[in-house]
Parts: sequence; C-alpha cells; structure tokens
Amino acid sequence: MTRIFNHYVSVIVLVVLSGDLLILGGVFAVLFQLSGLSSGETRSLPGGGLILPALVWISLSAFLFFQAGFYNAAHFDDRKGSAIRIVSAFLVLALSEGLLMLLVPPFRLGWKNAALLPFFSLLGILAWRLLLVPHFSLMKWQERTLILGTFQVPKVFDELNKFRNNVCICGVISPQGLMAFDLLGYATEHKIHSIVISLKERRGALPIQSILKCKMHGINVVEWGTFYERNTNKIDIMIINPSHLILSDGFEKKHLTLFLKNVMDRLLSLIGMVLFFPFALLIAILVKLESEGPVFYTQERVGQNGKPFRIIKFRSMVADAEKGAHPQWAAKNDARITRVGRFLRDTRLDEVPQLINILRGEISFVGPRPERPYFVSELEKSIPFYSQRHVTKPGLSGWAQIRYRYGATVEDAVKKLEYDLYYIKNLSIFLDLMILLETVQVVLFRRGSR
Repeated sequence: MTRIFNHYVSVIVLVVLSGDLLILGGVFAVLFQLSGLSSGETRSLPGGGLILPALVWISLSAFLFFQAGFYNAAHFDDRKGSAIRIVSAFLVLALSEGLLMLLVPPFRLGWKNAALLPFFSLLGILAWRLLLVPHFSLMKWQERTLILGTFQVPKVFDELNKFRNNVCICGVISPQGLMAFDLLGYATEHKIHSIVISLKERRGALPIQSILKCKMHGINVVEWGTFYERNTNKIDIMIINPSHLILSDGFEKKHLTLFLKNVMDRLLSLIGMVLFFPFALLIAILVKLESEGPVFYTQERVGQNGKPFRIIKFRSMVADAEKGAHPQWAAKNDARITRVGRFLRDTRLDEVPQLINILRGEISFVGPRPERPYFVSELEKSIPFYSQRHVTKPGLSGWAQIRYRYGATVEDAVKKLEYDLYYIKNLSIFLDLMILLETVQVVLFRRGSR
C-alpha cells in the first residue's frame, strides 16, 4: 500500500491504472500522428491542437473504467469477468465519444479516427488486462508480513481476501513463543517486509531487542491498529485507545482543504438544483398522488459539533410513520415505505432535496451520515469514540455509506464508525473525489440502498 493525499491506495491498483492511462494516451497519440491530423487539421481546436481532446478522451475513459469496477483488485484474476467489463465499458465509451462529437464541434476529430480510437484502445486494454495483470500476484507485489501475537488475528484472516493482492501473511507467532524466537533470523530467511505487533498486553511480552534489530535492518514495524487501517481503509475502534488516535498522524484541518471543500459544495449544489428541478416536479406529483401528506419530509439530525439541523428529503413513507412510537431504524421491506418511496430509496432520489442543506452549509456532499439525536445519545453509550464523528460536517454520501451496507443495528453502527473515523482522519479533496466516483456506482447499480 502507498499513501496518496492521506489515503492508502494499493500499489497494484496504481500500476494497473498507470498502464491503462499509458495505453489510452499512447493509442491517441500514435493514431492521430499517423493520420496526419496532428498537423494542419487541428489548428481550430482549443488548447493549440489535440491536448484538450486527448485529456477529455483519457478522463472519460478513466471515469467509465472506474464505474465498471476496473480498479477493484479482487477482479484482476478473473479473466472472463474482466473481458466482459472491458467490452461493456468500451461500448459505452464509443457511444459517448460519438455523442460528444455531435454536440461539441471542437472535438470532431473525424469519424474514421473516432472509430479507430476505441477499437485499438480496446485491443490494447484487453492485452494488458488479460495477459499481464493476472500475473501481478506472482511478481512479488505483496508486502510479506509477520504478526507477533494472536490478538485480533482471526479478523486478519477473515478480511484477508479483500486485500490479498497487497499483503501476504507469512506467519503468526504466539505470545508464549515470542521471547525464545529468533525474530531476525526468521525475518531474513523469509524475506519479511513488515512486522505487526498484535498483543493485548505488551508489558514483559515483547522481545524489544529483537524487534529493534529488525527495525535497524530495514524491516518495517507497525502496531496492529496502523496495519489494519492501512490495509482495510478503516480504523479498528474496538482495540485502539485514545493515545493511538492522539499520537498517530492525521485528523488535520487544513484551511485550504476546508475552503475548497466548501466552495465545491456550494457550487455543485447550485448546479444540481438547477439541473434536477424538472425531475423534482415530477417526483413531487408522484409522491402526492400515491398517498396523503406533504411532498417533503424533514427530520432533526445531529450536525457538525453536535449542532442540530433539519434534514430535507422527499417523503418515502406514509405520513406520520412514527406517530406515537419511539424513533426506529428503517427495516428491510419496511411496511411504512410507499411504492414510490421504495423506488426513490433504491435510486437515492429521495435524498436529492438535501442539496438545500448543502447550500445552507449544514451538510457537505461527502461526510459521515447525519444521525438522529435519539440514536446518537444511545450509540454514544455503547460505542467508543462515537461522538468524534461529529467533528466534521455530515455528508450526503460518505466513506461508510459506499463501503458498508445500510446500517440498522448497533453492530452496523460500529462497522460504519470505523470507516467514518478513517475518513475524518484522512480527509482530503482526493478522498472526497474518490467517494463521489464510487457514489455514482452505488446509484447506478443500487448497492447499499434501502
């Protein structure tokens, strides 16, 4: 794993992405160089030639590849599945390219070139993805890891398949055998890159001198919490203590990042409200026709620094769904949800009115899910660090929302908090953009909604 703008990213994914971009850019450059379009025929194009069209082509391709799941490392070894994704993505890419040429005159590069560009790019990507990428796991990309102690080790193996391309667990040493174990000899013989300390009680149980020798020989030594965060993109809140959060890096509030995030929120919310207005009228009519009650539903939620605000949604349940009852999480196949409401929830369209909340500055496009005061007070009693999720603005989407299913239990709240704390610790514009891209997948393929 490597860190980019505070976010841990798989080295293999970066290599695969770089290969994709080189193929896309290389095919574009070679094709238009051979066709002679790079001289004379592109003088009217913006950017002094083909630079802008090339950037648009590569950006559009990368966006569609991302939505097709090209950069999920779990798919790299699946040749058949990869071939289906690649061909499907290029069909959409070719149609998008043709539509762009029809609507935007500066990008009319000639229909012959427009046909050859996706064709040769498809051949290049197929060769790269099907012939080379599946062998990456055999090319020593994994971080060879030795674990000292057995505390939380079962969790490692439960989640190992999710990051098997990043880590190879070469051994687990029990606490009883640590002091007599030749740590440096084992690490050298098995070419260990990292040693992970996973002990609940360390006093008198760690061979400090042996670990120091390994460190001096260039072997990385990390605590379990850091190892877990780096490879799962979440924080294990059930085993860390406050000192881990205090002494680890992250949790920085950079003024430039917060300023850019605020500007993006306000600008995109205004654009979204203008574009969505015709559809909002249609949804309002459908909501009103199916059941009595208001079109919009407002509910008190806990915002940044614990400040309450009222969130706005299209009503998806019958009116007064909780009348005379305690607040409750929505359940699967909840009888209170209307037919139109079911569609709105599945497509996330019920949340579009929250653009108003974003424009007001109450929430952001990306952040922890805003929860109701009743649930917050209950969860703070049973879940450590739960109140820390309120140090940043809540969000319309978020790292927990795209990484974990819809939560309806305390156990789900624990899992989602692990992702929320990772987001807060590593907050950056880069991570926000990653989340927004994955949110598009959630909406298109109806993952995680209820």
